[in-house]
Parts: sequence; C-alpha cells; structure tokens
Amino acid sequence: MNEATPGFQPGDPVLRPPWLTGGDLEPGLVDTRTRLVGRGIPPRDPSEPVFFPGGPPRHVSGWVLLLADGDRIAVDGPVVVGRKPFDVEGFPDAKLVTVEDREKTVSKNHAILLPYDGGLFVLDLNSTNGVSVVANRRRTVVASTEFSPVPDGAVIELGSYLLGVDNVIPETPEAAPEA
Repeated sequence: MNEATPGFQPGDPVLRPPWLTGGDLEPGLVDTRTRLVGRGIPPRDPSEPVFFPGGPPRHVSGWVLLLADGDRIAVDGPVVVGRKPFDVEGFPDAKLVTVEDREKTVSKNHAILLPYDGGLFVLDLNSTNGVSVVANRRRTVVASTEFSPVPDGAVIELGSYLLGVDNVIPETPEAAPEA
C-alpha cells in the first residue's frame, strides 16, 4: 500500500487467511479474522471472499449486520460497534453492539452505523486502527469527519475484525391460488 493511492494495490503482497493456503475450503470451516494489523503489514486482498456463519433470521428485514460469531443485528436505528461501546453524543438511543476481538484491534467505541433514506452509512469514531468499507473488490477508508455509504453485501473492516452487511428484502406472501 502506498500513500498516493490508499487501499489494496494489485502488486501488493496478499495476507491470506490460514485456512485458504491449503487449497479448497472444508464445508464447515469459517475464519473471518485477519491476525496481523499495523504499518507495514500487507492488507487483506479485497477480492478474497469472506464467509460469515449462519444466515439471517427469517423474521428480519432491512439492513442487517453479520458478526463473525454468527450473530445477526438488525439496523433499525443508529448502531455503535466496539469492544465496550458506550453512548455517543448526538445519538442517545443508539443500539450498542459489543464484538469480541482478542487481538484488540477494535476500539472500545469504534464506529457508528446509521440507516438513512434507504441506505446505510458508517462513521469512524476516531478509532485507533481505522474503518474501511470493502465492496466490489475495492477498499475505501472511512473518515472520522463524515459518514460514508455502505453498499449491500459489503464488508466493514474494524481493525482486523470483519463485519458483514446485508440488506434483507422482506418476503412477500405468495398469492393464494384461485379456487
């Protein structure tokens, strides 16, 4: 990664997950964490697939966060994510979502997500290891001064913790057959 163009560059070395170096994936194997973070460490290749365990509950629709431990969090208002999140000024009713990060690359209050006008937006809360949105094989660094859009199917990188985003469309009941 160079300073002129941030993000993963095709010539950069790729930090591959340990489960991917041996060949094909075993059906039940899931690893969503990058073990190393910091200056000089190769970034995760944004074109690498990320797998999250489980699936969204059937009764949830709208924006959903997919956590590495399999939990699903509906985003129906502001959501603060961190190791030990607390209230953020201006968002007194925000949902506080605690993520387990043994490497402590996630700050206590790392990021806030906000659904607005049908979309989802994220803001870095001055975290130590930053926030990035990975979508369409591109990594976009999120600033702590303005909300950045998060497209459906994106992965949000909070330090080395990966957070999936899904926009679940409500199921429409099938029309009853005419008698």
